[in-house]
Amino acid sequence: MQIGCGATTKQIRGRRYVYFWHYEERDGHRRQVFRYIGPLGRESTRARLAEAIGSYYDRAGEELRRRRGEALAKASPG
Repeated sequence: MQIGCGATTKQIRGRRYVYFWHYEERDGHRRQVFRYIGPLGRESTRARLAEAIGSYYDRAGEELRRRRGEALAKASPG
């Protein structure tokens, strides 16, 4: 499991756009995935980016807690 996410900008036809990226497993391989968020400089783009980052870390935290529980269950005698 690789955890990580962030934002990047891409220039298309002279305009800059914000993309959210994160890692996910696809077909047994880690992939960096990009999702369009919106035009650079808009408040709505900043809000959508903050929501995407928050959601990503919420899901990652849940996955880590699940994996921790599985590992501890295997390590417990009994």
